[in-house]
Amino acid sequence: MKNFTVLLIIFLLALSGCTSHQSMVDAEKQATTPLPLPSTFKGRLPCSDCDGVDITLNFREDGLYQLRKTEVRGEKWDSTSEMGRWKFDQMDNLIVLGEKRGSLKTLILLDNDTLRVQDVEGRKISTAVNYDLRRATELDPFPDSVRIRGMYSANAESGFFAECQNAIRFPVAIEKDGAKCLQIYNTTPHGQGEPLLVSIEGSLVKRAKLEGTGEEEVLVVDQFLEILPGQSCDGTLQQNDLFNITWRLIELDGKPITLEEGQREPFVILDIEDNKMRGFSGCNRFFGTYLVKGEIFVFNKMAATRMACLKGIALEDAFLKAIRSTEAYRIRNDILELRDRNERILAKLRGAR
Repeated sequence: MKNFTVLLIIFLLALSGCTSHQSMVDAEKQATTPLPLPSTFKGRLPCSDCDGVDITLNFREDGLYQLRKTEVRGEKWDSTSEMGRWKFDQMDNLIVLGEKRGSLKTLILLDNDTLRVQDVEGRKISTAVNYDLRRATELDPFPDSVRIRGMYSANAESGFFAECQNAIRFPVAIEKDGAKCLQIYNTTPHGQGEPLLVSIEGSLVKRAKLEGTGEEEVLVVDQFLEILPGQSCDGTLQQNDLFNITWRLIELDGKPITLEEGQREPFVILDIEDNKMRGFSGCNRFFGTYLVKGEIFVFNKMAATRMACLKGIALEDAFLKAIRSTEAYRIRNDILELRDRNERILAKLRGAR
């Protein structure tokens, strides 16, 4: 009986601890997401040179906001739309749209149904004019096309886009400029499966799932703007895992290479600009171009010097044969594997910057 009582007390303490922990998690979640999500807020703000600016503002569960601003001048109107990340400043009870506070980007949460636009510094605008946005009864579908940047990647037939601010990944529809985006990605040099920075104008829409039932949200690319290989979302250069690296030959046809005394090791370098490649095959220098398209990897338009040398001829012939037979590749850690169409490993090279 005594043992049973002890066990019961332990159980109740554990249950209490779990409940307390869950309450803390729920409280933290409520603090970070103070609004009913998803939700739409609307209102008309004053305008110095127009009748007013109609605001439609969506808050999504994934942390993105969608904002439409429509300047009204009599029967005429002009709309601009944008999308980005929103965050809640719990200390000041402010909602900030985007990376920093700015015009029409800082709002104070009055209650679950009311937001008030603040000035650039997040302070109350000193005027009697209404700067409030009210929660709408229905969510705005927001079909607007907005300019966004993100990391684009693709497999054989499908593209995916991860928006820069929130890194949320959306399937890309193969319609409008979606096919163009896929084609440009596949013909731009990149590492296997490597995402590339792109700038587009597009909209988020619901489409029937390709597999299974129901709908999913996809990105429709209305206009492809540019692709920026080698760059990340913050504009810094990425360390590419295939290009601008000296790949030194270490193995041919499953056998480690051996160099005679004084013999230079063969290598190849793939320049990211203009799809050019160059290298040393054991006796002569060679150069040409290459094509990377998904897992396809081929060398073409090859030429070489014609120096005569006493060492390295057999190694050179085998290395150049492997290069000419290459149709695919894999990178494992710092090892580049050149493979033929049957995925047989022709050569291995170790990367060094």
